[in-house]
Amino acid sequence: MSRVAAALPAMPAAGVRYHREGRWRRGVFLDDLHARALAEPGRLVYTNIREPGGEPRTVTFGELAGRVERMAAVLWSWGVRPGHVVAFRLPDHWESAALWLACGRVGAVAMSLSPSTGRRETELMLAATEPRLLIGADDGGPAIPGGPGLTASLDELLTRSRLAEPLPTADRPRVSADDACQVVFTSGTTGSPKAVLHSYNTLYACVRTSAGLLPSPAVVAADAGLTHSVGLGFLALKPLLTGSRSVFMSHGGDYDAEAWLDLVAGCGVTCLVTLPTWLGRLNAAQRRDPRDLSRLRRVLSAGAPLPAPVAADVRALLAPCLMNVYGLTEAGAIASTAPDDPGDPAEESIGRAMPGMTVEVRDDGSGTGPLRVRGAALCRGMLDIRTGATTWTPADDDGWYDTGDVGRRDERGRLRYVSRSFDRVGWRNMIPVAEVESELLAHPAVVESALVGVPDHDGHEAACAVIIADGVPPSLADLCSFLRARHMSEEFLPVRLAVAETVPRTPMGKIDKASLRHRLVTGELAAESHGPHEPQGPGDRREPL
Repeated sequence: MSRVAAALPAMPAAGVRYHREGRWRRGVFLDDLHARALAEPGRLVYTNIREPGGEPRTVTFGELAGRVERMAAVLWSWGVRPGHVVAFRLPDHWESAALWLACGRVGAVAMSLSPSTGRRETELMLAATEPRLLIGADDGGPAIPGGPGLTASLDELLTRSRLAEPLPTADRPRVSADDACQVVFTSGTTGSPKAVLHSYNTLYACVRTSAGLLPSPAVVAADAGLTHSVGLGFLALKPLLTGSRSVFMSHGGDYDAEAWLDLVAGCGVTCLVTLPTWLGRLNAAQRRDPRDLSRLRRVLSAGAPLPAPVAADVRALLAPCLMNVYGLTEAGAIASTAPDDPGDPAEESIGRAMPGMTVEVRDDGSGTGPLRVRGAALCRGMLDIRTGATTWTPADDDGWYDTGDVGRRDERGRLRYVSRSFDRVGWRNMIPVAEVESELLAHPAVVESALVGVPDHDGHEAACAVIIADGVPPSLADLCSFLRARHMSEEFLPVRLAVAETVPRTPMGKIDKASLRHRLVTGELAAESHGPHEPQGPGDRREPL
């Protein structure tokens, strides 16, 4: 048994209640797959496009079930046993989803790594989890650095699985829904990545809850990789529970909005899950070259604050229904806006808690404070990848988990996202980062915006706006005048401005603010500043670095 499986904490006290409420169960995702394969073997489960403009590859429930069982037989022949970790860093091919499911047949813990994860972080993750088996892409794809255990290529696994016979029923290990099945790592933009341990039941709660966000019938596309919790849940696992079809594209490099619009139109996608950053690009591409998106009924925006200008364009150009979804790797979807309430637009809040989840704002006296959550979808534990020590379990703090985000409730009881805890900018007057970034995006020359804190000459934190411009970029004075005209408080205005051609991103596509801040502080990214005697707010002065 691996140290990961051994570190799985005891069943939380609330587990009995989760079972009674139907939020946890006795079965696992393989049971869902085989039930679908028996009832509708010819029904499509995945549509996979390997390159922009390429021919779609499809797989049915029957084909997927057969491939999973044969893959599992190969894993077993390679010595993979219950509790072992199987690590893989693979492209977003449907076979990668099949491998995840095959790990479940032999009781292994899947550890999927993003192809963009650097060597240093990868080696830390491998050392922390001690995988029995490492599976990398074929020649020309992302490689996995050397580490403990056996190494194989995806091509070798697929070749062997074509000839393999499924494990006899008597030889199959017993797998419990409460066993560890997945170790996934947070992005680590705030420091060292954290290892998040999920069981089949916590993932089931994640998938079951977010299934209520989908229209019916659902053909779902998500531009998150299968290695990410959003991609795993919406693309790989949700079809097994709901019978829906998922559509995904294997892609690398920069985001191709044109290719994604072609995918949505060509594959009859009814629900698109994406980031606000990519929504801005999709809006622009659809405006340039309109596609027939009449079957796209719903867009789910997740992973970052949703600016009002982007939201308005989504409803005008892409789909009539836009929902704002707030979630975590540690717990899946936690809160969302309503799909059918015109008085609750997605850009105004992150809505209300999802069924089975409880969210509280630990008010600091100002109405704003840390967001904490608990519920059936919360992971079973978290590990420090350097020491292997458990850093959180549901037994801590009566099951409450600090999300690392800051929020508040508005007068209608809706949750409003303010910022990441580490992302709060300012020293005397804290700046609502998400709101300032949204207002910056309303400027006609701003394509993308980020607000980060950098030290001034006195060591205080000053707000620096980083933008990607469309055409001639505005000056700092222009931007501040624009924000004043939109009634932004004076103390919230940026005191520095950097214009960038590109910004660093996490594997999920979010702006990597830690890297961006480093570029500003080191001078790698130049910034314009106000003069030293212009006021920032009451009693404060703007000073250049």
